[in-house]
Amino acid sequence: MKSYFILLAMGCFVFTAMAYGAQNLVPNASFEEPKGMEGDNPVDWWSWNPEYNGITIENAKTGSQAVYLTCPPEAESHAGVLYYYRGVKPGKTYAFSCHVINSAKDAITKGAYGQLSIEWKKGDQEIARAWSPAFGYALSASEWTLESMTAEAPAGADSCNFVVQFFNKDGKGTFLMDDVTVEEK
Repeated sequence: MKSYFILLAMGCFVFTAMAYGAQNLVPNASFEEPKGMEGDNPVDWWSWNPEYNGITIENAKTGSQAVYLTCPPEAESHAGVLYYYRGVKPGKTYAFSCHVINSAKDAITKGAYGQLSIEWKKGDQEIARAWSPAFGYALSASEWTLESMTAEAPAGADSCNFVVQFFNKDGKGTFLMDDVTVEEK
């Protein structure tokens, strides 16, 4: 009898998950791990310019931590964080989103902007890239804004990077990101 109730409960959970939305493909989507390691990369995420981004407890949409991205000082430079996903299925559409907010202490100026991208890969080689609209100095410093994009995985793609970047043309500033969602449709 006990096994019956366990199976019934598990079936209800699976049905509920299927009925109310797809699974988020990104682990640590609210950047809560590691706890209290200001400036470190969150677990499962990577940065190519880590001196300009990391975990912060300054502000978070969910939980107690978010990720900050600071504009590198050199013109025509960029920094960011990414999650490397290995389960890409060519022809499937991927929806990528996160919440962002302008820093109240170091607001973005006109020559700097953030952007999401999906870098489609086959093995170690990038074969295509899709971009979201850019966001910059007009980004709110008082309310979190949802930024999102969708893109279809091209033929031959077997992995991808879900990337949040900060570009400097001739500006400065900082923005925060939290609550990343990636869904396969």
